[in-house]
Parts: sequence; C-alpha cells; structure tokens
Amino acid sequence: MTFCLAMKVKDGIVGISDTRVTSGKECMTAKKVTVRKGTSRHAVFVMTSGLRSLRDKAITYFHEVIEEEEQKFDKLYKMVNALGEQIKRVAREDKESIESHGLSFNLYALVAGQLEAEDNNISCPEYGPSCPRAP
Repeated sequence: MTFCLAMKVKDGIVGISDTRVTSGKECMTAKKVTVRKGTSRHAVFVMTSGLRSLRDKAITYFHEVIEEEEQKFDKLYKMVNALGEQIKRVAREDKESIESHGLSFNLYALVAGQLEAEDNNISCPEYGPSCPRAP
C-alpha cells in the first residue's frame, strides 16, 4: 500500500509519502517523490503510486518534456496535462504487455507546486482501472 499526502498550508504546500516498495515477497525502499525546481520562481513535486516500472518510465518521459518546454508551463494544470500525456504514452507502449502477464496497468500521481502565473495548487491525475479517463 502506498500513501501520498499533500496539504496546502499558510506558507505553501507540504507533501509526504512512504518509501516502501513491494514486489511479490520482496520489500525495499525507494523514492516516490520527484521534485522539480525551475529556473524562475516555481517548484513542483510529483508523488506516485502504482507499478514502479510504469512510474519510472512516465516520469522519465515527463522530465524530457519539462526540459524541452519548461517556459511553456505557467500554470500547474498545463504541467499536469503534460504528465497525463506521458502516462498515456506509456499505456500505449506497455499496457497490452502488462495485462497479458496478469497485472493491471495503474499509475496514480499527486502533483503540487507553484508556477509563474498562479498560487500554490494541488492536482491528482490518475490512470488506472478505477479512473474514468482510462482508455
């Protein structure tokens, strides 16, 4: 079980998550929070749960998009949409294979931060069996 929590407080946003990763009977620790500090006045963090391989691939793709288009993200929803597009990309590439091995394709994310043109925000895009946006 994974937990991620973000709270908007007087001085900004606080985020916490666990670090436990299980694979069958194995248990290890791994970072579930990715922090991105921009060159201007913004910082964003992404906390995830779901299949670790899907998370790693989607976050890698997302970092590539941010590096190429960082100046285009002036509002958090634009960055969340970019992450959602990368999750969909991973789904197109890997969903059939994942499900053929008896696993569910699922990846959940909590995104929070502040970009240039807005105050602190929190958003929760999700992609999994319970998500109405899943194809």
